Amino acid sequence: MTGACSDVTSRRAAADALRASEERLQAMFNQAAVGIALADMGGRFIDLNRKFSDILGYPPEELHERTFKEITHPDDLQITEGAMDRLMAGVIPEYSIETRYIRKDGSIVWSLTTVTIIFDTSGRPQHFLGVIEDITSRKRAEAALLDESRTLELLNATGKTLASKLELRDLVQAVTDAATELSGAEFGSFFYNTTDHNGDAFLLYTLSGAPREAFEKFGKPRATALFGPTFRGEDPIRCDDVLTDPRYGTMGPHHGMPNGHLTVRSYLAVPVGSRSGEVIGGLFFGHSAVGVFTERVEKLIVGVAAQAGIAIDNARLYEAAQQAAEERNALLESERAARSAAERLSRVKDEFLATLSHELRTPLNAILGWAQVLRTGPKNADDLLKGLDTIERNARVQTQLIEDLLDMSRIASGKLRLDIQPISPVPFIEAAIETVKPAADARGIRIEKFLDPSAGPIAGDPSRLQQVIWNLLSNAIKFTPKEGKVQVLLGRVNSHIEISVADTGIGIRTELIDQLFERFRQADASTTRHYGGLGLGLSIVKSLVELHGGTVAIASPGEGLGTTVTVHLPLSAVHWRASTVERQHPAASGGSAPPAVAGELSGLRVVVVDDQADARDLIKRVLEDCGATVATAATADEAVRLVEAQCPDVLVSDIGMPDADGFELLRRVRTLEPERGGRVPAIALTAFARSEDRTRALRAGFLVHVSKPVDPSELVATVASVARRLRDRP
Repeated sequence: MTGACSDVTSRRAAADALRASEERLQAMFNQAAVGIALADMGGRFIDLNRKFSDILGYPPEELHERTFKEITHPDDLQITEGAMDRLMAGVIPEYSIETRYIRKDGSIVWSLTTVTIIFDTSGRPQHFLGVIEDITSRKRAEAALLDESRTLELLNATGKTLASKLELRDLVQAVTDAATELSGAEFGSFFYNTTDHNGDAFLLYTLSGAPREAFEKFGKPRATALFGPTFRGEDPIRCDDVLTDPRYGTMGPHHGMPNGHLTVRSYLAVPVGSRSGEVIGGLFFGHSAVGVFTERVEKLIVGVAAQAGIAIDNARLYEAAQQAAEERNALLESERAARSAAERLSRVKDEFLATLSHELRTPLNAILGWAQVLRTGPKNADDLLKGLDTIERNARVQTQLIEDLLDMSRIASGKLRLDIQPISPVPFIEAAIETVKPAADARGIRIEKFLDPSAGPIAGDPSRLQQVIWNLLSNAIKFTPKEGKVQVLLGRVNSHIEISVADTGIGIRTELIDQLFERFRQADASTTRHYGGLGLGLSIVKSLVELHGGTVAIASPGEGLGTTVTVHLPLSAVHWRASTVERQHPAASGGSAPPAVAGELSGLRVVVVDDQADARDLIKRVLEDCGATVATAATADEAVRLVEAQCPDVLVSDIGMPDADGFELLRRVRTLEPERGGRVPAIALTAFARSEDRTRALRAGFLVHVSKPVDPSELVATVASVARRLRDRP
C-alpha cells in the first residue's frame, strides 16, 4: 500500500476565503438599500435582490418572467430605449435616467435607474446590471414645489390683473380664467347674481375652458341644492363625485345639473361677495374625473373669490364714476349745444327782426312818401297815376309779407289746411307763369316752358301748389339778371311727376344750399345785400311740397352759373277729371281786382263797426260809392244801438276792439228780436287772418270772414253776396 499526502491547507484556506467573500457579496446584494438586478442581453431578469422586488411590488419569481421593457411606463419607453441603444453601441459605458415603472398593483413608482454591461473575459457582453433607487417621494416633493411655485406665480399674476383691470367684463373674465387654471378644472364659469322680471333667473356672464355653445342647454337652477347656496352666499360646495352626492338628485334642472350640461363628476362652487356683504355672483368649476378638487384647491379659490369681490366692487365703482362722468359730460355738451342753439336762434331772430323791419319800412316809405306828394298836389295826371300805382304796389308787397308770415305760422303749428283733389299739374303751373310774367317782361327775362300734358294726375291743393311754383318762379326772376332766362319743365318720372324751375341767375355756393330751406335764412343776410325778402319762400315751398308727400331739391354748379329747383310729387291713384283752379294765392295777383260797380249796393243799409277811424272811413267810402247807406260805430255799445235803431241789411264788424270785441258784439245783437235786427247777417272784417281765426268767427255766427287788408271790390262783392242770401232766405 502506497500512500501520498499533500498539504492543502493553503488551498482550503483560499476556498474558505472565497466562500466567505461570496457570502458577504450575496449578503450585500440581498441587503442593499437599492434594487439590483442582473438581466440577460434580451432584458429578461436572471437575478435580483429583495429591494428590487420590493420597489416594483412583484415577487421575485414573477419578475424572472418579465423584462425591463414590460415594467417601464409607456411614456418613458422612448427615452429608455434611446439610452439602451447608445449603451449597446458603446457610445456610453453606462447610463442613469429618471424613469417610471408600473408596479404590480398598477401604481407608479419613480426610479433613478443606472444600467451598465458586464463583459466576459473575452470582452463579449453577457449581462445587464441594473440598479434602481426609489425617488418617488422626491419627485412628489418636486412636483408639489413646482405646483406651489406655479400657484404662487398665478396668484401673483391674478392679483396684478385684478388690480389693473377696471373694465368689469374684462375683470370677471380674467377672474374666471385664472380661477379655472388654479383649480385644475376642465371648465369654469362666473354667474352674475341677478334676476329677470320673474325673479328666478341669472345671467351667464363669463366662461373659461369651454365654448359658449356648451352652455346653451344650461337651465336656470337657482333653487337647486348644488347652485342655490352659492347665490345665497353660503359656504363653498365641493363634491368629489356629484353622482354619489345626495344633493345632485336625478332630475334637472331643478335637481342637480341640468340636462344637456357638460359632463361633471368633480364639482366646486364658491360665492363671490362684495365688501358690503352683497353676493355679487359665484364661481363654478367642473371636471369629468372624480376627486379633482382638493381642500387646498378650495382654499385657493376662496382666496381668489375674496380678491375678485374687492376688484369687482372697485370696477363697479369705477364704471359708476365713468357713467356719472359721461352723463355729466353729456349734460354739459347738451347744455353747450342748447346754449349754442339758443344763441343761434337769437341771432336768427335778430336778423329776422332787422330784415322784417327793413322789408316793412321799405314799402311804407314809398306809400307815405307818395301820399305826402299827392297831398301837396300832383304835377299832372300821369304823376297822379304813378303815385297811386306805387302806393298800391307797395301795399300788395306788405300784404305778401304778412301772408308769408301767416303761412309759416300755420305750417309750424300744423294748422295749414289743404283742399286735396285730383288735378292735372299743367293748369296751376301755367297760372303761376301768367302771374309772374309781367315782372319777367319788365326785366327782359324770357320764360320758357316745356310741359308734358300727360304728366299726372296728382292729388293736391291747386292753390297751394300754384303758390309753390309762384314762389320758385319769383325767386328765379328776382335772382336772374336782365335779359336772362327761366325754364319750367314738367314730366313724369316713374311714379312721380317732376317739376323743374331753372334759371341763368347768380347761382348758389354749394355750402349754402342746405341752409336755404331754413326759415328766415338767406344766402346773403347782410346790410349790403342786393335782394329783398324775409327768407321764408323756400321754407314754405319745402313744407307745402312735403305736405303733399313730395320732395324738393336745389342744385347749382356755383356762383354765377344759375340754379335749378326740382319738385317731385307722387302720382295720384284716382282718375283725373279736368277742372280749373278755383282760387289764387293772395300774392298771385299782380294788378287790381275788377273795379266795383257803382250802384251795386243800392238800397242796402250797412252798419260798419271798427275802433280805427281810418278803417271806418275807408269802408264807409267804398260802400257808399256803390250805393249803400252806411252808419258807423267805434264801439260795440254804439253798434248795438245802431242795429236796434236801424235794423240794417248787413253788419260789418272788426273783431279786435277794446272793452267788447266783435264776438261779444254779435252775441249781444243775437239777443235782439228779429224785427229789431237780431238776425242781421254779419261779416267779420279783421286783421286776425289765421285759419283758426276764421274758424272761430264762423262758429261765433259770422257768415263770412274777410282778412285785412281787403280789396275794395272784394269787400263790395262780399257785402252784396251776403245781402242776396238775406233776400233769398224764407
